[in-house]
Amino acid sequence: MTDELRQEAILFGRYLVDREPSADLIERYVEANQLLFANDAGFERELLDFARRHPWSIGMLDASAGILGGNSVLRKKLLLMTAILETTPEYVEQTQPRAASLPSLVFHVGTASARAAFNMASGLALRLVLRRRA
Repeated sequence: MTDELRQEAILFGRYLVDREPSADLIERYVEANQLLFANDAGFERELLDFARRHPWSIGMLDASAGILGGNSVLRKKLLLMTAILETTPEYVEQTQPRAASLPSLVFHVGTASARAAFNMASGLALRLVLRRRA
């Protein structure tokens, strides 16, 4: 289980900041998971297993969990990793807001919106396929 959590920390770090977190941050993630998520099971466990085996799916599953609401363990774990990264000085540049010109802001919001819509639709379809397989 600890190896799975380490792998999750690495994959979630790459998803959130495009870099593998340091060993210290990985261990913080593992320890926090052991305290907070000792009893995650059922379909959520299957989603996490799928995400670990297929890292390309993390963004899609995250977006679909966000739109579905509910009690997503995947989203909670991503939020935990986000909190760990945001409170670490080496990731300040990647997690702090930046000033942007209006044209740049419009471009980035448009691009992010298109990516979010794609991930949401793909993630919902992926969830349906995974739920039917379960």
